[in-house]
Amino acid sequence: MTPGYKTQIADILKATARIEERTRGLSREGFLRDRAAVTAVEEALSRIGAAVGDLPEKIRRRYPGIDWAAWSGIGSPGRDTLWDLAAQRVPALGEQVNRILFDITD
Repeated sequence: MTPGYKTQIADILKATARIEERTRGLSREGFLRDRAAVTAVEEALSRIGAAVGDLPEKIRRRYPGIDWAAWSGIGSPGRDTLWDLAAQRVPALGEQVNRILFDITD
């Protein structure tokens, strides 16, 4: 994998870590009341979308278990969706992408 691909993977991992950090210990209601946390999560989701969009098709095909299209198209989700993404889907994405980082060698 060329350094550019690793950069995109690292950007995704940094954004997922930021989301987990900003939501740690918060309930859904607490998160939605915390404007700074909501803004940070929205910004991190935008970074994930940009990084996923820059990944080559070759990598997306190699890892079909990740819904790349959904992450690439992540825009400004509604408040309920935002919490679902932050609390459930982002940690799972982080785990999947972390495995890719160690798997890809070309």
